[in-house]
Amino acid sequence: MKLFTKSALTILAASSIASVAVAAPGDSTYGKIAKAEAQIHSLESQLNSKGVAVDVNADTNAAISPSEKVADLNKQVRSLQSQLDAVTAQRSE
Repeated sequence: MKLFTKSALTILAASSIASVAVAAPGDSTYGKIAKAEAQIHSLESQLNSKGVAVDVNADTNAAISPSEKVADLNKQVRSLQSQLDAVTAQRSE
């Protein structure tokens, strides 16, 4: 039983390390995805606080490459920023 437990833990540890190696936080694409998602969340919060309903369902399919996902997320960031700028300009008039 101890051998089985040790084997299971070894396999679990190896698979965890492999997963981390594939999408390590130090990877520039991973960082860009995380940054874009944080920007989307921030812009969504700012728009909601101004009473603007925002649909932030990112249309990012898991089958697309990470660089394509970054491009899609950045496009959404630009769109939300434009909405926020327009609302801010309207309210300052």
